[in-house]
Amino acid sequence: MTVGEDIKEALEDIGPTIIIIRDSGNIDEDEYVDYDTNSQVTKPFIREFFLEAMVSYDTDLIPGDVFEIGIIDERYLLMNKTPVIIEGAVAYYDSVFYKCNVSGELLRPSETRSSQTYQKASIFSGERPVAYGLLTEPLFSGDLETEEQLGLIGIHKEELYIPSSYGIQVLDRYQPVSGEYYVVESIKPRRFSGVDVAILGEDNR
Repeated sequence: MTVGEDIKEALEDIGPTIIIIRDSGNIDEDEYVDYDTNSQVTKPFIREFFLEAMVSYDTDLIPGDVFEIGIIDERYLLMNKTPVIIEGAVAYYDSVFYKCNVSGELLRPSETRSSQTYQKASIFSGERPVAYGLLTEPLFSGDLETEEQLGLIGIHKEELYIPSSYGIQVLDRYQPVSGEYYVVESIKPRRFSGVDVAILGEDNR
């Protein structure tokens, strides 16, 4: 038996099961994880929403996947997984999970013109009825460098960490709860593989 297989068996003994949530349906492969908060973090938000975890060498999880940890009935976003090599093979993956605190609706705008006033107006169609993500104030700084980028951001701004597979675009509308609307003002490129970071502002369209 390999080291990876030994660790996988240990995870089955100590870890809760997860269910991967994908468009093709839930995937339940009896996967197990072992997770913990970062003991060196003092910020309550980080303790609440970030987990460090170990997943098996043959996991089906890929960065950008949303999954449910059944024992705590919460959904998380896999931000990354780093292989740990032992005896020349992957023994397990060190991973980081972000807790999904929203499951809002993603809407895409198009323009229409009134037949009476000839004025343009935006109409929104449902791009995705359930879009899981982490909606938060900016977690990092220093990514906005140009005046043009700064001009796009209002006083009230949020960051949305969301799977790249959802295909979120600039000018999309995100509705985390009924009656609350955000516009996607920009998307930070190349920060995470499989995860988009969208900058949101209040949407008054």
